[in-house]
Amino acid sequence: MNKIPHAGPGLWIQIQHRFGPRMMEWFMAFHTLMFGLVLLASPDLFDQPAWAGFRAVFPSGAALGWIMMALGIARIGGLIVNGARRHVTPMIRQVSAGVGCLIWFGIVYGFASSGVASTWLAIYPLFGIGELVNIHRAAHDQGETRHGKAA
Repeated sequence: MNKIPHAGPGLWIQIQHRFGPRMMEWFMAFHTLMFGLVLLASPDLFDQPAWAGFRAVFPSGAALGWIMMALGIARIGGLIVNGARRHVTPMIRQVSAGVGCLIWFGIVYGFASSGVASTWLAIYPLFGIGELVNIHRAAHDQGETRHGKAA
């Protein structure tokens, strides 16, 4: 079997074919990146009462912002590599979704620790649950890859 990655138009077709089922993973990667950008663009954000739980863990909003940006970019890179390869690499996706799950439930913990109820209650817990679904999907893809059913 040829293990050379697709090139040219074949590469684009392969990425498009895999994008739909992995759209939530892309969304979460960009959301992580954007969360970091917002923290970096809003230096006073950590001063708000809702961020008290985060201040106990991170020295500044900028520190968390850079971490979130790096993790978002790394996940986007992993998804690009996964989409460009002829044979899927679900382990990259499993690890990325696992890290994402820790991120979003960590954010839930940070906001919950502040004692301030806000719209975070309707957003970030669902992101964490979504990452559990992403882990399951990537694990399913790994099972298909192992048993010769995945492209």
